[in-house]
Amino acid sequence: MKLPKINKSALIWALNDRSGFYSYLDLETGEILSTIDYEIDEEEVDEERYVYIDPISSHEAYNFMVEFIETVEDQELKRRLYTAIDGRGAFRMFEATLMEYPEERERWSKFHDKKMEECADEWLEDLSSELKEKE
Repeated sequence: MKLPKINKSALIWALNDRSGFYSYLDLETGEILSTIDYEIDEEEVDEERYVYIDPISSHEAYNFMVEFIETVEDQELKRRLYTAIDGRGAFRMFEATLMEYPEERERWSKFHDKKMEECADEWLEDLSSELKEKE
């Protein structure tokens, strides 16, 4: 089965979303459909048509922050970012620390976007391989 044209931005959003939404790729239309968890009956999902989009884990998202910190040249900022991600509220503290450094925040945004695009590409490659195996 050949994959339809897929809105990569919507796929990236679904892969990055850990807010309680369930997202699916419609293999017929290429649409990404999202719903709140209590609205869906897993038994009613047509698995031949809809593929669940499992968001990246918080562990993987955390590793993106660590990888970014390793690229920071300002040693004081690097120290502050490592401190920010040590313990509870790591994501919030990381973002709050970067708010004080607009150029580094922009660099983080681009870094994160690139990582998420790589995740989307990998997800699509894996899905394509799975579909070929089913043929």
